Amino acid sequence: MNIPNQITIGNTTYDASEAVGYHIGAFPPAALQLEKLIGPQTDAAMALVRFDTELRQLPNSELLLAPLRARDAVVSSRMEGTISTLEEVLRLEADADAAGLPAAGREADKEVALYARALKQAELALRDGYLMSDHIIRSAHKTLLFTGRGARNRPGEYKIEQNYIGEKRTRRIDYIPIAPEQLPGGMERLFQLTNTDREKDGLLPLLRVALVHAEFEALHPFDDGNGRLGRMMIPLLLWQLGLLSAPHFFVSDYFERNKDEYIERLRRVSSHGEWSEWCVFFCVALSEQAEANIETVGQIKQHYEDMKERFRDILRSRWSNDALDFIFANPIFRNNRFKQNAGIPSQTANGFTNRLVDEGLLRILIPPSGRAPGMYVFPTLLDIVMEP
Repeated sequence: MNIPNQITIGNTTYDASEAVGYHIGAFPPAALQLEKLIGPQTDAAMALVRFDTELRQLPNSELLLAPLRARDAVVSSRMEGTISTLEEVLRLEADADAAGLPAAGREADKEVALYARALKQAELALRDGYLMSDHIIRSAHKTLLFTGRGARNRPGEYKIEQNYIGEKRTRRIDYIPIAPEQLPGGMERLFQLTNTDREKDGLLPLLRVALVHAEFEALHPFDDGNGRLGRMMIPLLLWQLGLLSAPHFFVSDYFERNKDEYIERLRRVSSHGEWSEWCVFFCVALSEQAEANIETVGQIKQHYEDMKERFRDILRSRWSNDALDFIFANPIFRNNRFKQNAGIPSQTANGFTNRLVDEGLLRILIPPSGRAPGMYVFPTLLDIVMEP
């Protein structure tokens, strides 16, 4: 790709003298340097097995890991410049409408809340037996950009104009993704590698996920939301390819901590053909993040068991476990949702929140006022899942 030293977008001229262009004709790579990959790939695969073992031992991983998914959404979105806190996002989810969509709040918080919804939507499609495809990706993107600033950027539609990756503040372009007219072929090759049976090409599943993630980011198929969607695909593919028993893996923490190297490794795939080096970085990321996730999941599991006994002692009711499950899945909640969704009689639920507040297990964020229900937080769980 011939790249001019300067590129004008609208009325602004950007420095493109060091920009790298998409690697036309280089995906999938003809070969990987397996001698570099055998150690990191094995370490990552073993770490994922340990994490999945921890996952399987959770009484309800879907329920207990909901706050961790929210945290991953916060971190992944922050990498794209969307600044929110976990508490802000959980407050917004507590006030979501009946369809689960954020009804009010800062635009940034809405964007983060929609990340978790888009991930769940794609998961349900894969659970129904569909393979990763244009339809699943575009549907997830449509949800991801349903409202907020991203809603102006053609949700669910592939780009029709050339897009660029760089710094607006310094007026610098670092990377030029594939051209819109070449994108259909690029996406076809991406999904072909994603869904090819291992026996046909011999590519290990973990390396397949690494290559697919790098290629999706290089294609940058949408006007906005590419980074978040690309990272969202990682747990979905780990699950689809049999490396996890559920798509509950959270890697954005590692990528954010090592953001400069993450970006540079992706860039060098196109500039120097360093697919193997990228795969090494990806495997190390999954290995180290798996160990961190194991520790956090273990803390959540232990806290759940401890609280099961506390709730039983305090509430002295056959519905104490129902209350516990709801509060673990919704560590910030409105009392009306608790009464509606926890499966507990309304008057009993009211008494539960009052007793848990009195015992210091819940804290009032917004007191009830007239017909407006109170908002409560379960602080000990948030202390565990807050960013390290």
